Amino acid sequence: MTRPAWLFNTLLRTLKDGVPHFENAYAERGTPVISSNAVRDFSNRDHLNWEHISRIRAAWKGTLILKGILNVNDAVRSNRIGVDGIILSNHGGRQLDGAVSPLKVLPNIVTALPDLPVMIDGGFRRGSDVLKALGLGARFVFIGRPFNYAAAVAGCAGVLHAIDLLRSEIDRNLAMLGVTSVKDLSPDFLTSTD
Repeated sequence: MTRPAWLFNTLLRTLKDGVPHFENAYAERGTPVISSNAVRDFSNRDHLNWEHISRIRAAWKGTLILKGILNVNDAVRSNRIGVDGIILSNHGGRQLDGAVSPLKVLPNIVTALPDLPVMIDGGFRRGSDVLKALGLGARFVFIGRPFNYAAAVAGCAGVLHAIDLLRSEIDRNLAMLGVTSVKDLSPDFLTSTD
C-alpha cells in the first residue's frame, strides 16, 4: 500500500499473464491474482534428477551451490559432479514432514568432504544456534525467519536491530566459551545427546 504504482502495475499484469510462476517448473500460467479461484501451482518436480545437475555444471562455469542436501551420499555425488559448495537444508521442515534436521547430518558430511564448503540453514534463530553449526564444521549459517519477522515489525530498523542482537549473542557466547573467534570452535565445544 505504500507503493501504489508498483502494486497497481503488478496487479494489472496478472490480469493478462496470470499469477507469476517459475518457467522451469512446468507450471502453467495461473489465474489472475484477484480471481476467486486462484490456485497456487506447486508443479511436479519428478522430472528433475542428478543428470540435470551434471548438465548445469557443464554449461555453467560460474559458482554452483546446490541446496537441499541431507545425506552423505548426495553430498559426495554433488562433489563428484563438481559443485562449488552445498547447503544442507530441509527447506524449513515444511516441504516434507519428517525430514532430518540439517544439523544432525552436518558432522558426517563435513567429515566425508572436508574441502567442500558446507553451508547450512533450517531453524537457526539465535547466536548459540549459529555457533553450534560452526563448531560442527559449517562454513556459513543462513538465518532467515528472525530477519523476516524483524522486517515485518520495524522495517530496515528492525532488521538492523536483529543483526545487532545476533552479533551480541555470538560475541557473548564466544566469550563464555573462552574463545575470541569462531575459527577457534570445534566439535569439542559440544556434547552429544546420542
